[in-house]
Formats: sequence, C-alpha cells, structure tokens
Amino acid sequence: MKNREGFTLIELMIVVVILALLATIAIPNFIKIQGRAKEAKVKGAAHTLQLTAEDFAVRNGGIYSDAQAELLPLLPVNKNGTRNLENSFTGIFSEPQFAAGATTSGQVGIVGVADATGAVSGYLINGWGIKDEILLISNGN
Repeated sequence: MKNREGFTLIELMIVVVILALLATIAIPNFIKIQGRAKEAKVKGAAHTLQLTAEDFAVRNGGIYSDAQAELLPLLPVNKNGTRNLENSFTGIFSEPQFAAGATTSGQVGIVGVADATGAVSGYLINGWGIKDEILLISNGN
C-alpha cells in the first residue's frame, strides 16, 4: 500500500461549501450589528447634546437655547480638538445641527421650543439612524 498524504478534492470542496454557508449567515448579521452600533452612537451624541442644553439652561436661569454660538462652547472637546460631535455614519465631526432638526443618517439636531412670551423654554433633540428618525428627546415643554 502506498502512504498517501493530503486531502482529496472532495474533502476540500466540502470544506469550501461549509465555509460559504457560514459566510452567507454571518455577513448579513455582521452588517446589522454594525448598523445598530452606529445608531447607538447617534443616541450617545443626542444624550451629550441634551446634557449641553441642560447645562446652558442651568447657567441661564432656565432659559434654553438652540444657537450654535451659545451651545458649542459647552460641548466636550473631541479627539480632533474641536467641539463638534462625530457623525457615526460619515465619520465627520459635523454634528449637531443647531436650530434645525436632523434629517439624514447620523445627524443629531436641536430645535428650541418657545413659550407664549417668546422665551425659549424647552428643546427638541432628534437623531437619525440608517433610514429614519430613531430618537426624539424633549425636556417636557
């Protein structure tokens, strides 16, 4: 008898088929997990913006703002040394949208809510995920 080493062609083909089946199951799940992680980052950015809005109100007698000039200095400094928040879908530090709601993936926006006297007594913060709005935060006004 000859001493044979190695794998037969059939054995290699079976391994390739099994790997292909595993890949067809794993890759879509991986893509979904990535999308959920990006949406979680949008929610984190919205929470940071909410804390910033509340910080501004505490410093200003309960009056809120949606103005970039007033809120941007209160945001934390990011890894690029600026105070903008990162859009999790584009990777660009372009958030939040001030005095405007978010409309595209990864955006977070803040809009002030005025009371009967015209003073900004509240805010609405929204965030967009992959396809649509995933988050709406209000201070209750």
